[in-house]
Amino acid sequence: MERSLFRYIIHHTWRDQILLLVVTAVSFPLIYINLEIPKRIVNNAIGGKNIPQTFFGFEVTQISYLMALSLLLLVLNTVNGGIKYWLNVYRGTVGERTMRRMRHELYEKVLRFPLPQFKTMSSGEIIPMVVAETEPIGSFIGDSINLPVFQGGLLLTYLFFIFNQNPWLGLAAVALYPPQVYLIPRLQRKINAL
Repeated sequence: MERSLFRYIIHHTWRDQILLLVVTAVSFPLIYINLEIPKRIVNNAIGGKNIPQTFFGFEVTQISYLMALSLLLLVLNTVNGGIKYWLNVYRGTVGERTMRRMRHELYEKVLRFPLPQFKTMSSGEIIPMVVAETEPIGSFIGDSINLPVFQGGLLLTYLFFIFNQNPWLGLAAVALYPPQVYLIPRLQRKINAL
């Protein structure tokens, strides 16, 4: 077995992690478009300003433009939800597969114990111990690389959208992060100590 859990994860799941990262990267532009469409609905379609003459090659009125944007928003929400669902299911699958491999390797290691060791321990004691020790690792394996990238990418996508709308609003949003980065770990240490 590898000395580090992250090495173990990368060694056994690097293909799956790359696939998860590619799908995650594809989802960010869709999320940005999903943020942009409601703004267009409110400002252009409902406000009646800057309505294009044609939309995807079709002539549009205010109502048809509003309907087209609403339908596009519905489709994008469905696609984004499908991508998030697929990512969650695939992360779980990767975690379960890798956990099964890890359990198998641990069973092999246990079988290398000297025979007198098994006289003091029953098999009903060893198997639940291996299962219980590896269970929390299973969900971590699938989430270990992809989830931080996904959450960080979401944060950057939202910040990019906010800065595109109004730089002052973006600065106000970013201004809240340094106090949080300073305070939350210190408060968490105190809570953990209690």
